[in-house]
Amino acid sequence: KRVLFVDKSGKVFEEVDGDDDSQYEGRFSNTIKLGLGDFIFYSVLVAKSAQYSFACFVSSFLAILAGLGGTLVLLAVYKHALPALPISIFLACAFYIFTRFTIEPWILDVMKTPFYV
Repeated sequence: KRVLFVDKSGKVFEEVDGDDDSQYEGRFSNTIKLGLGDFIFYSVLVAKSAQYSFACFVSSFLAILAGLGGTLVLLAVYKHALPALPISIFLACAFYIFTRFTIEPWILDVMKTPFYV
């Protein structure tokens, strides 16, 4: 916060309350911040699911986005900082397991039998 003063001779002086970091932090205190660790966990999970199949990759990627959306909704409801990892990682792991052991065998079964239209 800047405060301007005028002395008796007409000179203008400026005083700044706090340091530059607090001013920067105050301007962006309402923003959503994700740490580097969040992106590393998301990247590792998506990369590992992509090693198995494209369907697992897509399901875990979309589950991570849905988990981030759910975290944002909870952030709007509770109005205080929440961890970004738990919902996204849980959903991504659940959808990966569901896709790998349920959807993938079904996709392979459908691909074996030709359908003629």
